[in-house]
Amino acid sequence: MTHFFQNHQKILCLSLFLLCSIFIVNPVPAEEIIYASLNPQNRKIEIRISDVNGNNARKLFSPPVFVQEISILKGDRYILCVGEGVGNETGFDAYLFDTKQLNKGRKDLTYGRFSFISDAAISSNGDVVFSNSIYFDYPDGIYLIPNHEIHEPIPKVEKLFDGPAGYVDWSPNGKDVVFSNKEGIFLLDTFTKEVSQILEYGLRPVFSPDGTKIAFYVYTPKENNQKWIREVGVIFLQDPQNVKVLEKTKTDLFLNYLTWMPDGKSIAYVLVEDKVDEGRNVWEYLNFAVSIEDGKVRRIFEDIEGGIRIWEWTKESFPLIPVAKLTTTWGKLKRDTGKGGQNE
Repeated sequence: MTHFFQNHQKILCLSLFLLCSIFIVNPVPAEEIIYASLNPQNRKIEIRISDVNGNNARKLFSPPVFVQEISILKGDRYILCVGEGVGNETGFDAYLFDTKQLNKGRKDLTYGRFSFISDAAISSNGDVVFSNSIYFDYPDGIYLIPNHEIHEPIPKVEKLFDGPAGYVDWSPNGKDVVFSNKEGIFLLDTFTKEVSQILEYGLRPVFSPDGTKIAFYVYTPKENNQKWIREVGVIFLQDPQNVKVLEKTKTDLFLNYLTWMPDGKSIAYVLVEDKVDEGRNVWEYLNFAVSIEDGKVRRIFEDIEGGIRIWEWTKESFPLIPVAKLTTTWGKLKRDTGKGGQNE
């Protein structure tokens, strides 16, 4: 009888061990971010990867570009940067980095063929769009570099939209592009080139991970040395009239960047604070996330010294939900703006 209970006890212990092993060998991967950071020693921009607390931070590479914007292809292989080349280079261009072949350095996508690239984004299919202006003031439009062209010596470029455009972002389905200018926020169908206006105001629109919402922000300019009024909002594309303001604040801090948290339940943004350190102006980035459900605001990336100006999440896997088709076209709404409009 003793031998019988001893055997059952061993079987029970083994079963518990195997059951626990199921959970131990399949840990949930921690969220990671890829971000641009300034190395305080040599004052050079670095592209780094770390978890959201700044732990295990490591340098991926030092791009020979003063990076202003980044976009990452799902799977994290390609990192698209917009910025000004170092040294004697002038003008803002789009550069592609292949993380599997970093020894090849940067891939110049635009080669100074355009005046001033404001923003660029790479889709889930590997297509690249970018917005361009001429001499900073005159609007030019939005261009497409198809995925089969990005490795060509001089990629062929197709113009999708002729008019003012600032920030651009791809929908998760890789079909539509959202952009903004001084007349509001618009959707561009990259297949038909039809443009639809969804809001008459707003800056830096960005698609939610599931493609059903668009985040944006608004600034009311300072008057008589008063503070800005900053608003963070969201558009629900199934009901474009449903616009929700999540956060409205009077502030002296400039809002520099806007994106979504990976779960699609909050919008993350960056406030820039200008400080003086040892007689030198130093920018500190304060990172926040605001819930689209209840509007509660929380700090993020607090453990990363100096905060983060721009970043992308490294692991994304979301359902692709088609964006509702809108009917108001650019041709019906475009107004005479003298020089063809102005970039934001």
